[in-house]
Amino acid sequence: MIILKTKGVYNEGGEVVINSVKTIHWKDISEEIPPQIPAGTSITFEMALDENEFLSGKNGIVWATYDSRQAEIIQSTFLAQQINCEINNISFDNEDLFLIIITNKIEVQDAIDFIWKNNDGLRLKPDWHYGKGEINKSLEQWLSGH
Repeated sequence: MIILKTKGVYNEGGEVVINSVKTIHWKDISEEIPPQIPAGTSITFEMALDENEFLSGKNGIVWATYDSRQAEIIQSTFLAQQINCEINNISFDNEDLFLIIITNKIEVQDAIDFIWKNNDGLRLKPDWHYGKGEINKSLEQWLSGH
C-alpha cells in the first residue's frame, strides 16, 4: 500500500485549500458535519493507494507508474498491438502517478496478462517494488531484451 500525504488550510464553510490553489469542500470528502475548528487550521490529508487496484483492471486501469517514459513505452507497445489505451496522470503532493487505462473493456485482461502475467509479455514489477527514485529494473530488462 502506498500512502501519499499533503497539507492544506481549513477555511470557514468547510473548505480546505491545498497548496494555495486547490480547494476541497468538506462535503466532498465526508458525510460528517465540518469540524468546529478555527479558519487557518492546518489539516493533513492521507490518501492510500492499493497497488492491486492498479493491477486489477478496475475502470480500465491496468498499470500505474511514477515514470512518464515507462507509461509512454507501454502505451506505444499496446498501440502496436492495436489495443487502445490512454495515459492519465494524477498528482498529489509533488508525486505524479501515470495510469495506463485500456479503453475497450474486452481487452483489459489481455493487457494485464501482457504487462505482468505472461512470460512472453513485459513481465513488469510495479515501480514501488524498487526504492524511491530508482528506475524500474524489470522495464529496463525488457527493453534490453533480457
